[in-house]
Amino acid sequence: MKVLYLYTEVMGYNLPIFERLVSHYDASVDVVHWNQNKLTPFVPDPASGVKYHERSSFTQQGLLDFAESLSPDLVYVSGWMDKGYLPVIQKLKALGTPIVVGLDTQWTGSLRQQIGSRLIKWIYKKRYFSYALVPGPMQYEYAARIGFSKNEILCNLLSGNSRLFKHAAESLQHDKQVNYPKNFLYVGRFAQTKGIDILLEAFTLYRTQYRGDWTLTCIGNGPMANLLESAQQQNPEAITLKAFSSQADLVEQAQNAGAFVLPSREDPWGVVVHEFATAGLPLILSEFVGARPQFLIDGLNGYTFHQNSPEQLALHMHQIATITTEQLLEMGRVSAKLGAHINPEISAASLMAAQNRAGLNG
Repeated sequence: MKVLYLYTEVMGYNLPIFERLVSHYDASVDVVHWNQNKLTPFVPDPASGVKYHERSSFTQQGLLDFAESLSPDLVYVSGWMDKGYLPVIQKLKALGTPIVVGLDTQWTGSLRQQIGSRLIKWIYKKRYFSYALVPGPMQYEYAARIGFSKNEILCNLLSGNSRLFKHAAESLQHDKQVNYPKNFLYVGRFAQTKGIDILLEAFTLYRTQYRGDWTLTCIGNGPMANLLESAQQQNPEAITLKAFSSQADLVEQAQNAGAFVLPSREDPWGVVVHEFATAGLPLILSEFVGARPQFLIDGLNGYTFHQNSPEQLALHMHQIATITTEQLLEMGRVSAKLGAHINPEISAASLMAAQNRAGLNG
């Protein structure tokens, strides 16, 4: 069994899925991935049965030759951002190889999407793809709108490393019962799309208007790092900054956090939400976070804020910070239960379902 990934930027949460394909399905996994102009410094470690190939090492013909020589049984491609992948999957699809496209785009119904969906349906769908693999209902709608039938749409595209992050939830039964951390946690890109400016304004309101005493820890990298550094210098006791961290380090940070905040202006999915739900943290998410419907039930394990409003976010910070320890612990338990709905094993099986369906249809 040979699986070829034609990927954009590999992240830590991808690795357990690759490893599951190797261990449970006896697959050899080849991953062509972007290695230039990356958003994060993450570099995957070598793993048995998984081979990584840098995208920049291939010419167009070289990539086509590599794929044909590999003769994979199944191909996963990260959308159509990389136009150099398209001739490869067109050739392999013509040879009968199932091609699975990963889609995390939310269907919003905008005029741009309505026009674009018709073009994608005509230009891309039939020519290049056999199945769509999506993470949630809004992405399912998008896949249907661009021409995939119900039998051609698979779910459970994205998963955090559940086995790792659930260790943080164990603190709900131990340390957090004794001394619940008064610390909001943000993990992600330091970028405008992630709402970093909204977060800082809201946190300032929380500390001044509500006289809150919780702190804020931000972990990541990106173009708005200077804004965070300036805020941290002005308030060093309240704000902590950390560089892009390993997943093991993030588990430790989750154990020292009281709630996870993701204030994105746009976020197609947000695997980080699954990670910190699994870690047992109450959640405060913007309405634009794609993973929100799966992992957040308003009032039960956290809150949603709307319209990019720092005032609403500050209010929800205050609400989280002023409930009892037992209420916080119960919110964390609910988050962990919701996080348990998906894991790398399910994601890997969902990808493999494409080959099973192709066999039935062949």
